[in-house]
Amino acid sequence: MATRIIDAQVRDIRFPTSKSMDGSDAMNGNSDYSATYVTLVTDARNGIDGHGPTFTIGRGNELCADAVKSLAKLFVIGPEWRT
Repeated sequence: MATRIIDAQVRDIRFPTSKSMDGSDAMNGNSDYSATYVTLVTDARNGIDGHGPTFTIGRGNELCADAVKSLAKLFVIGPEWRT
């Protein structure tokens, strides 16, 4: 039976490490570890979903998230994948 992608969830996740002096670059006042985290939700009965992080250095992470949101529309139309 074919599995379809029914939703794409995109999250802009940020870790402002300079506020609490954490991380490998905590002394830099502009450090910000960020990620665009994508979840492809399927209609599979066994709960299979796809997960993918894209890490950035903070600045421009919103551009990465917006690009993924724009491209996600191409996948959520329900193409069938073989399992």
